[in-house]
Amino acid sequence: MKLLDRARGESARPLVAVLCSVPLLGEAMDSVLEFADVRSFNGRRDTVGLLRWLKPDAIVVDSAEDAHDAMKATGDRDVPVLHIGVRDRTLRLLRNGEWEAIGNGDGPTPEVIRNVLAGCLFARGAS
Repeated sequence: MKLLDRARGESARPLVAVLCSVPLLGEAMDSVLEFADVRSFNGRRDTVGLLRWLKPDAIVVDSAEDAHDAMKATGDRDVPVLHIGVRDRTLRLLRNGEWEAIGNGDGPTPEVIRNVLAGCLFARGAS
């Protein structure tokens, strides 16, 4: 998949929007997603409006409210939304309008998060 820089029409890395109430999460996503242009925002502040204007290639959230709003904002666009449950150490992926539990029993580790998002953005022949 060739992504284009929206302003100049040049090749660019995928844009991942991170909406978090835990600031450390935004910093962690920036360091683990070396293949993406990561932008962090405070969560729970007009998530729908922000995401509709930003049009990211993937979204990471850490609250149920932002997960719900991200689902509304993406509408019919097939944008992966990753919900990190910080308190209950869960990981869910919204794909094709359905939430899917992700993980290997170790909780939402940086490696699992990186692998899931890389797979969603770059996998060949994936739906």
